[in-house]
Amino acid sequence: MIDYIRGTLADKEIEHIAVEASGVGYSVTIPLSTYEKLPEPGKEIKVFIHYYVREDAVKLYGFSSKTEREIFRQLIAISKIGPRIALGILSAVSIENLVASVNAADSARLEKIPGIGLKTAQRLVVELKGKLGMYSSTAASVSAASVKRSGGKLNSRRDEAFAAMLSLGYNDKQVIKAVTRVEQEIGDDAPVEEWIRMALQVI
Repeated sequence: MIDYIRGTLADKEIEHIAVEASGVGYSVTIPLSTYEKLPEPGKEIKVFIHYYVREDAVKLYGFSSKTEREIFRQLIAISKIGPRIALGILSAVSIENLVASVNAADSARLEKIPGIGLKTAQRLVVELKGKLGMYSSTAASVSAASVKRSGGKLNSRRDEAFAAMLSLGYNDKQVIKAVTRVEQEIGDDAPVEEWIRMALQVI
């Protein structure tokens, strides 16, 4: 069993990386959430590995953290959720929002993830409910950091714009990037409509 690989990032693509360690090049499939944290090729990296073996396939799946890997393992343990769908989920929604959606039994939000229909979203809620408590601290840490950055207050206009963008069908990662960029350029008293307009321009 391979727990992790530490080596030189030889090549990177959106869904795949090559890591050279001790003269061996490892082909590793990754989610978008891991890709976004990668340095440029030539730098040293450490990826946590899920070693996947089936009669017709042997693959390495890599993740930037143990938490991300454990969520992946929770997902593929669900009936009819294979590695490709699990990677799609991790690529489309942050761990924090996945945990929040499952804990709130919000299958409608999960259904917005590309490739996830209503029945699969409902199955995710049923199968994962009560199993992701250990990851709630991650979400809490992110929320606390957001509050600290905003001077101890949650930006209600930012939150309203975030919710509105989700309702338009954009995924969490797209919206987070857009509203974060808007937050750096917009005034504190700007109306929600202005937040949304600017977010739509940069998404």
